[in-house]
Amino acid sequence: MKEKKGNEIVSFQKESEYYFQKGSTYYQQKKEHKAVKFFIKALETKPEDITLYYRICFLLTEMKNAGEFNEQEIFEESKMLPEIHFLAGIYFCMQADIDQAEFHLEKYLKLNPKGTAAKEAEKLLDHMHDAILYQKNIDYVRLSYKYAGITDSVKRTLKQKFESPFVRVNMRESLYQLDDDLISNVIFLYGLLESDFRAERVLRYFIKSPFAKEKHIELSLLALKKMGAEEPYEILSEGQFKEVSVKEYMERKRDLDKMGYDWNEVLKYTLDNMKKSGKYHKKAYKQVKSLWAKFIRSVYPQVPEIKDKMTWSAGLEYSLLKLNNINVSSKHLALVYNVSDSEVIKKHKLITKFM
Repeated sequence: MKEKKGNEIVSFQKESEYYFQKGSTYYQQKKEHKAVKFFIKALETKPEDITLYYRICFLLTEMKNAGEFNEQEIFEESKMLPEIHFLAGIYFCMQADIDQAEFHLEKYLKLNPKGTAAKEAEKLLDHMHDAILYQKNIDYVRLSYKYAGITDSVKRTLKQKFESPFVRVNMRESLYQLDDDLISNVIFLYGLLESDFRAERVLRYFIKSPFAKEKHIELSLLALKKMGAEEPYEILSEGQFKEVSVKEYMERKRDLDKMGYDWNEVLKYTLDNMKKSGKYHKKAYKQVKSLWAKFIRSVYPQVPEIKDKMTWSAGLEYSLLKLNNINVSSKHLALVYNVSDSEVIKKHKLITKFM
């Protein structure tokens, strides 16, 4: 709106609430394009209003659920302000699309690291990363569902009962039983005892025990984090004590998963080539699987890095042939797999070293 003052024309800006209400009106009228236009205008007017982003995202989510919202229009085509990525981050959080949420929040921080919403963006990213860690642990997810709807009442009851020395002793001793499900359940309950130094002390001691299985250590780390225990945590790993954060421990597991994928790929390539040749009996497939498994077990956890899977596959098949006294040259297999003959022999020696 413009107002005349003498010979000048003075333009003045409406408040962000005006634009938000205008957008809300168009939202009620199911006029998507106009609603989005005024929502963006509201943000341009007051980009530091964190509450405004959440209010807009709520309405965008409602529009999405009604099939009236085109994400492309606002989040990919709009480049009018960096805060659009912060808005997108919140929106995708509400949609439970973690990958997109993370992408947009990180994009916002890259474009505007000292922006008015930077702290909120960092906080959201931290919460998301924590949530991902918890969802990666099967026992944690399973037990969360088990106590869904009654978590608060269980927490209240547990805090009362935990004042009893008898209950505390029973819970601690349950961690050292043979029942895996019982141990997981008790660890999960410890996690509900927020800010209780006695519960924290028990779990910190447990994860250093040689009796603690890997999955129970992982669940215990998550429980410690949930109860507010300060990182790092000291664990017993491969006969040595070392300090880790929850993320470090979970990332280690991801690396192990990646290694497992590589091992399986090597075996797959070998089996595919054996079947393609048509010269092997069914027993040979079982034998090569057993041979590869024995090698992995013999060198674990110092498993060599598997970069060239085809070379390892050729070495594995050559090892199988040599163990069965079948006269096929390494050069022949090198040609079949299109790899170096000398590398095939090296891999063969590594695979059969501990046989």
